[in-house]
Amino acid sequence: MERLIGLIADDLTGASDSGVKLTEKGIDTSVLFEIPTTHRSLTGGFVIDTNSRALTKNEAFSITKQAAEFLKQAGYIHIYKKMDSTLRGHIEAELEALRIVFKPDFIIIAPAFPSYGRTTRNGIHYVNDVKISETEFSKDPTHQVQESYIPSIIEKGTGQKVGLINTKELGDLQKNWQAKLKEYKDEGIQYLVCDVDFQEELSWIAKHISQFSSSIIWAGSAGLAEVIPEILGFNKNEGKRAFPTSKIVMTVSGSLSEMTQQQVNYAITQPNVAGVEVQTDRIFGENWNFDKSYYIGQCLSKLREGKHVILHLQSNSEVRDQVNSLADNLGLNAYQVGQKISRAISELVLEVVRQCPDLKAFVLTGGDTAKGISKALGAIGLRIIKEIEAGIPIGRLIGPEKDIYVATKAGAFGERESIYRVMEELKGGSEHE
Repeated sequence: MERLIGLIADDLTGASDSGVKLTEKGIDTSVLFEIPTTHRSLTGGFVIDTNSRALTKNEAFSITKQAAEFLKQAGYIHIYKKMDSTLRGHIEAELEALRIVFKPDFIIIAPAFPSYGRTTRNGIHYVNDVKISETEFSKDPTHQVQESYIPSIIEKGTGQKVGLINTKELGDLQKNWQAKLKEYKDEGIQYLVCDVDFQEELSWIAKHISQFSSSIIWAGSAGLAEVIPEILGFNKNEGKRAFPTSKIVMTVSGSLSEMTQQQVNYAITQPNVAGVEVQTDRIFGENWNFDKSYYIGQCLSKLREGKHVILHLQSNSEVRDQVNSLADNLGLNAYQVGQKISRAISELVLEVVRQCPDLKAFVLTGGDTAKGISKALGAIGLRIIKEIEAGIPIGRLIGPEKDIYVATKAGAFGERESIYRVMEELKGGSEHE
């Protein structure tokens, strides 16, 4: 199989929502949770989840460099660095690792995802027309976003000059792009940040830059990943991508984003759906094993009644303050807090699966949650099947003895009804595109 495009993502939901864009264009795509030790059984589209968002900057650089070297040795033709559309993570360190390994003409940076309100104007990144540094992402528990001007992030983190592409000004005219790109190439500027207000502008970026040079590292969200395959000439496969029905579905939400809370609150009011709320601070208490048994019992009771279950964390400012206070008393940093919560929820879900063999379909929201649970279930990766709705893919776990199907969703993605709609889709299965 021709190795068309290799992607590197810093969390599982990002790996999946970009990888599924390849699947939708007919490219067999897998996500692996670790850098492989062999080049055997690699798919045409291949995504490595480095899980580096909550690591230190040096650790993120190191693991990304290792992933880049693997993809280079494996012979992937095109390279894509999945960026978070809200700029979380060590984007400057990870892009610099790619620059060192591949030595491209340009690294094209376009994290915008207009259909989800993520846009870039004059190098400044916005969510729903609010500067990213003034949104809830400035208070993200593991990676606070304090800067909205993308060129500044890259320049400070790499020491390299950064060029700005005013996409609207260049329009859809190749001569404009050729002149601007030649100017930057002559100046030795490799990092280019692209303004994007509309989805079609992402297509302009991919089309005109790929016509100028084939030595490109593409860096963006699932928005840019959506247009890259067609622009680069990958053929679309019209074959069916089906997944089986499931009588019961379990959603596990480890995200504390406002959007996820809205989605959970909506879903648990729907017929045949039951919510089980975990009091987050109890995970840090001495009686967690007792509390965990209680939550397991609650989940099993509802599932055995034939209901779909949403296991979710209690989330409000008071709870977050309590958790932060407990973490301080225990000497835990933000990363360790996230890992402790993820492990606790993963162990809980694993026991539910052991006692409920009919449970084989999940909706997992939040990257740490999705990866933690998948690995607890014995998975080493995810074979992507299709996109249920924008930014929400479904795949089959690679590794477990029984087939387990998982839909993943980044915390801030989707509409109020998204989690419920995805649960309904998993319940009904799919026999068509």
